[in-house]
Amino acid sequence: MKSEQSNTSDLLSVSSQLLSEVNKELDARFMDLPEDVRALLVQKGALTQTVIRELTRLIELAADKAEQHEALLDHCAEWQREFFIPLKAQSDGEKLDNEIYLKDLEQMIEEVGRVLEEREV
Repeated sequence: MKSEQSNTSDLLSVSSQLLSEVNKELDARFMDLPEDVRALLVQKGALTQTVIRELTRLIELAADKAEQHEALLDHCAEWQREFFIPLKAQSDGEKLDNEIYLKDLEQMIEEVGRVLEEREV
């Protein structure tokens, strides 16, 4: 994974440097270009900025979803530890210090319902 991040970092660095060089060349030659080509370059720049903004927004949404997913997995681990394993033990006839009650299961079902509703939003 480290190598993958390093490759991505190198790619971004090289790409940024090349883009900077291309932009400098375009700036140096901009006024020599025909007016219609200059207009197209300006439009391309505006569209590129729009695409970058939208990609950034989508990346942020994906990051939020990933955080929510991690939180849900943490919650599932807690449920397993605090509820499901003790419930199985209780069902197998083992004596527990804190018995599992139906109310606990109902609260979990409600919580899962809320999580699923949030997913649909």
